[in-house]
Amino acid sequence: MPQQEETTLVSTFFIGGTLMGVNAMNVQEVVQLNSLTPVHHASDYIAGIINLRGQIVTVVDLKRRLEIDQLDDQTAREIFIVSSQGENIGLLVDEAADVIPADMDNLAPLPANMSLTQQKFLKGICQEESRPIAILDIGSVLSAE
Repeated sequence: MPQQEETTLVSTFFIGGTLMGVNAMNVQEVVQLNSLTPVHHASDYIAGIINLRGQIVTVVDLKRRLEIDQLDDQTAREIFIVSSQGENIGLLVDEAADVIPADMDNLAPLPANMSLTQQKFLKGICQEESRPIAILDIGSVLSAE
């Protein structure tokens, strides 16, 4: 019997034209961006807070957090609600994409031309689909410096 590769489902999304993904087990749901309430004196990458069925969820602007330049007119339209350390956090993305199986044990290293900020927040590159997917490290994205 051949050895089965261990695959993980990855929820993918676009940020500034880059396809990224997170472990689907961490994603609670994806919601449309309606309105954000600004949080004064918060870090610049905090987009604001939303009320999700009575629960207040902090929303992180991934473009700002990863220092991805806004190359097009696309504005973030969806929020990935992810669970981290028992708390739900929103990740503001341009557009949700597919959920795909990926071999998370065999990630390619990040390209050398990625910024140090991006290298800090990404685990590696997954080559499962026709295009590479940058795998986000949710823990480091949500940790305060």
